[in-house]
Amino acid sequence: MIKKFTAKLTALMLAVTLALSGCAAPRAGQEPAAEASATLGQLADYFIKAADDYKGNADRAAVLEGFSENDRATRLQMLVLAGRAFGKLSAPTGHAKDLTPPKADLTHAPDWAREQLQNLSHGGVLAPSDLEARATEKTVTLRDAEILAARFFARYGSNLKDNFYTAVNKAALETLKVPAGSTMTGGSATVAANTDRQLHDLMKEIVNSEQRYAKGSPEQKIRDLYRNVMNIEARDSAGIAPLRKYLDAVDAAGDFTELYAVIAQAVNELGNAANGLFPMVAVTDTKDSTRRVMQLFTITPMMQQSDYDDPDNEMRTEYRETTINQLMAVGESRADAERHTDELLKIERALAGQAMSAEELGDPERSGARYTPRSLDELMPRAKPSQLFNAIGLPMDTPMQVFDKKQFAAYAGWFTEENLDIFKSTQKIALLVGYSPYLSVSLGQAYGYQSGTAEEQANEAVQSMLSDELGQVYVNRYFPGDSKAAVEKMVHQMIEAFKTRIGRIDWMQESTKKEAVKKLDSLTVLIGYPDTWDMNPAEIASAAEGGSYFANAAASEGEKWKKTVRSMNEPVDPRRFALAAFTVNAAASRNTNTLIFPAGILQAPFYDRNAPFEENLGAIGSTIAHEITHMFDDGGAKYDAAGNMRDWWGKEDYAHFQALCEKAQAFYEGREAAPGIPANGKETLSENISDIGGIACGLEVLSTMENPDYDAFFRSFARQWLRVSGYEEKKEQAEIDQHAPNNLRTNRVLANFQEFFDTYGIGPGDGMYVAPEDRMQIW
Repeated sequence: MIKKFTAKLTALMLAVTLALSGCAAPRAGQEPAAEASATLGQLADYFIKAADDYKGNADRAAVLEGFSENDRATRLQMLVLAGRAFGKLSAPTGHAKDLTPPKADLTHAPDWAREQLQNLSHGGVLAPSDLEARATEKTVTLRDAEILAARFFARYGSNLKDNFYTAVNKAALETLKVPAGSTMTGGSATVAANTDRQLHDLMKEIVNSEQRYAKGSPEQKIRDLYRNVMNIEARDSAGIAPLRKYLDAVDAAGDFTELYAVIAQAVNELGNAANGLFPMVAVTDTKDSTRRVMQLFTITPMMQQSDYDDPDNEMRTEYRETTINQLMAVGESRADAERHTDELLKIERALAGQAMSAEELGDPERSGARYTPRSLDELMPRAKPSQLFNAIGLPMDTPMQVFDKKQFAAYAGWFTEENLDIFKSTQKIALLVGYSPYLSVSLGQAYGYQSGTAEEQANEAVQSMLSDELGQVYVNRYFPGDSKAAVEKMVHQMIEAFKTRIGRIDWMQESTKKEAVKKLDSLTVLIGYPDTWDMNPAEIASAAEGGSYFANAAASEGEKWKKTVRSMNEPVDPRRFALAAFTVNAAASRNTNTLIFPAGILQAPFYDRNAPFEENLGAIGSTIAHEITHMFDDGGAKYDAAGNMRDWWGKEDYAHFQALCEKAQAFYEGREAAPGIPANGKETLSENISDIGGIACGLEVLSTMENPDYDAFFRSFARQWLRVSGYEEKKEQAEIDQHAPNNLRTNRVLANFQEFFDTYGIGPGDGMYVAPEDRMQIW
């Protein structure tokens, strides 16, 4: 539970902090029209054709034995037909084993279906969800048959006409092993791991050097921070002592005024994470992209309201005990910790019941609210939170906003003198969870969700606190100067390709096209590393100078908060490089109309300065166009060329765009990462639109070339999405990732383009084929 929650919260905070591309909350809309149920005869013909390359031509009568071909097929019957058509399956090995779901319970399987269900289970293509109550008797469509057949195509992985992703990556999928301590490898995971090793080697080189580095230099700060993290003996000896003065001051607070003073001292000395009552982050204002607004959050409910109401709920029991242990760790008795935990759960339960729906949150104009410290005093007259905001550097007129005005108003209602002790406990938990990673190893592991060796913690600390210092060293060592110019040239090619495609859209009026082109002309593109390195101004003192991991972190986070306060009175800089230079990723900021491509992603398989143009176009080129398309996806389409949330669409144009988004949602809905792991078309909509746009722009560039190598382009695109992981990891990623599973990021994207079908002779009856009327094309 904690792992999934942390992943979701981290993604949310990153999106808010940077206003980066990400899937907007799904919009309410009509569901696509239901597809007609398929007959048994139709499914038999489909599966016989699908299995032809793997088993040979199955006997139709044998496949349909015991069935009437004109009857509508149920899911259970479909499974039997598929098993008969593909024949006896061997036990899965290699990649097929990674796709194998847990064994389905066949106890209640009917006799007529048992043999084939056992066959499918043995072959690793039967999921427990296939046999859920009532699912087996539900009629199915040809689309359901396609999804089932895709399991066999992935299992064999030998025919690129049926499964391009698996066929192109087959050798790597069969031979790559997930390293110990990791959950996945291949593609970006491998590049990230290699980059981490490079960064580690750089750090060790600096740490072990006998050179005397100047005070305040990147190397001095890296060495002293690294050594302080590695000083486990000193960290363990100090234990929780560095937090004690803050915890004791919280306990001594007799009212909100005194509590605010304590929190203000902690924030000013330790940084933003020391504010447990009003978590906040400065973001670019969606109404005026030249300024910032402070985004406020509430205590975050960890469960649904019904979970809080069930005393036997395992998740609730675990969470309650975790919270009790946290409060005991900061000094509360078991009795006080239990009482305060139960009161805190009451608040969380109430907030869970007041949360707006995903559809409501998809419209920020309706779901959000604007405040200032002055107006928050009116909302919370018995607590007067402006005292806290003023004390941490935010004056009475500081612009603030919330995502969910209903939930925030409910949160505000709890700020009464009677609830002071609850908020004191909340503050102590925030201090423990936020800063225990910088204390002893045992505290970090128990309460800071920290794992890994001391060396891994040191690597992470340097990457996080000294990202530009380390980034500068990394770029000087590993990023060739000519790569930046080459990628910048490709960016401009992709922008021009996008303009060309906009010009050909037949459903969009000219006024809307002009606004779209204006957005493209206003793009700020940042490649490799920042124009000016933003070094951490905090003093990173060595142990000999009285420094420690906690003291270094406090100094760093304290300076970061001061910088945040200053930024509230400064214009937003669209050229701010919001990612570390060594990041293996790319980003698009809708609020500032900025694209960011760090040096970390500009390496193979994404970019290879010695590779043919088509290979780089299929990899980093598609990534570039993906980020451009984010400016025009279901969320980006709401922002204008200045980065402000404004309706720049013609009314009919936007209605057409929304219909295409609904089609894109249906295009991915239910397609599988592995048997029983369906994609969520709503949650992945933004990324899917951008994936398709990425290939569309690449093909636009290829169309202007003489004898382009389409095969190299498509294969390079597929190779970059290589990922090897086990079934449970695939399942968890499908639940928390706003991107489609990697196999679908290849296969469902390429299936929209005639150039792909022409390159490989793909046509009706092949697993990769999609009829022209069903293909997706928005941009």
